[in-house]
Amino acid sequence: MISGDDVLSGSDESTNFPKGPDNLTAVDLRLDDELADAGAPAKLAFSVAPEEANLGRVLTEASKINIVINQFEKKGEGINAFIVYRIVTTTENVLGYANREYEVWRRFSDFLGLHEKLMEKYFQKGILVAAAPEKSLAAFTKTKMNSGPDEQTNKEFAERRARALQRFCMRIARHPKLVSDCDFRDFLTLAAPLPKANSTAALSGAGVKRMFKSVGDVFSKMAYHMDENDRWFESAQTQMDDLEQMLNRLLRAVETIASYRRELAVSSESFSKALSMLASCEENTALARALSHLTEAYENVAQQYVIQADRDTALLTEVIHEQLQIIVTLKELFFERVKVWQNWQAAQQNLSKKKELKARYELAGRADRANQAKEEVTNAERQVDEVEREFAEVSKVIRGEYERHLGERRVDLHNMFVQYLEGLLDTQKKVLQHWERFAPETRAIVIA
Repeated sequence: MISGDDVLSGSDESTNFPKGPDNLTAVDLRLDDELADAGAPAKLAFSVAPEEANLGRVLTEASKINIVINQFEKKGEGINAFIVYRIVTTTENVLGYANREYEVWRRFSDFLGLHEKLMEKYFQKGILVAAAPEKSLAAFTKTKMNSGPDEQTNKEFAERRARALQRFCMRIARHPKLVSDCDFRDFLTLAAPLPKANSTAALSGAGVKRMFKSVGDVFSKMAYHMDENDRWFESAQTQMDDLEQMLNRLLRAVETIASYRRELAVSSESFSKALSMLASCEENTALARALSHLTEAYENVAQQYVIQADRDTALLTEVIHEQLQIIVTLKELFFERVKVWQNWQAAQQNLSKKKELKARYELAGRADRANQAKEEVTNAERQVDEVEREFAEVSKVIRGEYERHLGERRVDLHNMFVQYLEGLLDTQKKVLQHWERFAPETRAIVIA
């Protein structure tokens, strides 16, 4: 069992910011201590509309949805073993959800299949689809090879994955468009098992296609350079790069702190055992009793260190890692815009060739071929217009998705640090209580 608390829920307050003619939030490209300068490079300050910052309240004030994954079971044995997760969804006035509560069991491949479907339908349109938790060879081995469902290592892994899957589902549920998607709705509401998602396997045909597509995208990024004329996108790219660098530093620092606390817990337990051995051979009764109570105090403090290290992982490490995944996904989303731009350039080049061919036919007096070329020019112009409109639409959608992410990120990080500090304060209070209970024992020691 794991806690159902999720740092993705919550709301934040913000002030009103101006909207542009396209109903998108205006971008403030100045630092606080600078004046506006049309020739200055883009700065990293973005304004976020309050309705974007409060996306924890799904869709409207009256519409709410909450997803909790707090239970899991291991099915099968040996190579056929897998873990299923219990998903409890509560809704209130959400379009497409007739009941107030749903309970389903899903395996990890079902989550990957859902992510694959949403990516195919929405990602090319510029809509941000949250990344699904990554596959793990170590986790696969533990699940298949552990002899029983209650193995501690298997349980810890399942708890971490359950938290990640809950955050993944909540991100989709918080999206005003994805929450009503039929595949996502069926995923949450259909009690029957879903068809097995074979396309998520690494060695499947779809997996091989994804691999070649990724390689092709890498070469496209190297071969085609888009001259960015939109200052907003240029600034957003810079902000993502800087934020990714800072979050990576923060992640390494948090991992170091969690590791230090676990080492401190082990050292405290070793010290308590040494004190226990010393107390057992101490002849002075009062001193032996004090050493025994000191042993107990160190054991209790060591337990608090372990609890706090787990909180470091659950509340900081995992959430920061998720934010880094979102940045990677956003960069891929921005590249979808570059792909449309490449199609636009290709359409313009094709139009130029058609016009040149038409001109040559007209100069040569070949009226029949000139008329055919004229139709081809008309079709090419129509294609250019269509791709241009697609580029403008994708750019607008991506900009809206990025601004929505800014509001979500602020709420997520705020809730993350609040919960972390509350837990840290609780840990320190309990540590203090253990030492306060031990303090009277030192005054009871009588030295003859």
